[in-house]
Amino acid sequence: MKIAFIGTGNVSTALGLYFKTKGFEIQGYYSRNHQSAEKAAQLTHSHPYISPEELINDSQMIWITTPDDQIEKVARQLSELPVPQKNEKLILHASGVHSLEILNPLKDKGYQTACAHPLLAFSNPVLAQQKLNNVWFGIEKTDEENQQLTDFFNTCGNKTLSIDSDKKTLYHAAACVLSNYLVTLLNASYRMFEKSGVAKDDIQKATTPLLESVIDNLKDKNCADALTGPIKRGDEKTVSMHVESLSAFMPEMLELYTLMGKETLKMLASALNRI
Repeated sequence: MKIAFIGTGNVSTALGLYFKTKGFEIQGYYSRNHQSAEKAAQLTHSHPYISPEELINDSQMIWITTPDDQIEKVARQLSELPVPQKNEKLILHASGVHSLEILNPLKDKGYQTACAHPLLAFSNPVLAQQKLNNVWFGIEKTDEENQQLTDFFNTCGNKTLSIDSDKKTLYHAAACVLSNYLVTLLNASYRMFEKSGVAKDDIQKATTPLLESVIDNLKDKNCADALTGPIKRGDEKTVSMHVESLSAFMPEMLELYTLMGKETLKMLASALNRI
């Protein structure tokens, strides 16, 4: 199968590198910024296209990996191009927030359509490619089974999640809470460490083992069982001391601390109700 990408960011470059390791031929990349297409093509030993029409004609699986806000426009533009005579091509997008309906202009022209969202934070494409072996892809439920896509991910060895079409944005919100807001929460923690007198340059290195231990705990346990700390132990005095300290030194963090504490109590109560 020949795979190509429209859009040349970290996601498409990482996916190209990854699919290449699985034995698939990476046909190339197209972008309005031809220099970025050349860069992605160079990394994947593929071709930088100067037109999307040529890319579609040369490929069997075409990924739209532009920013989310551009997918609808790209799909519409592609649907206006001449349709290949033998149209057995699959065009899919990798957005976690947009549903499959955004590709309807292409479906109406006879293309197979799908969406597959990789549950991974893409910052460096080379590092991301190394992690993709264990990544799950969010696949939208459809009335028609897309056997080509199912076989493709089976070949790659990746597992998939089935997502309700009308709850796609909720799925993406969940992914953002995990990947984006975890970073925000870490930043809040780092600020509190710094305020307590810990040297700023030491904070990240010193706390990484703690963070890694939390992630390790979660691998074999549910959230309630993996939880540690004063709320889990019922140390009300410790929590009160935290609140007093934040009120005195970092009142701007008090709302966040209180909110997280309330959510933690809800989680523990829910776990007890299931017993």
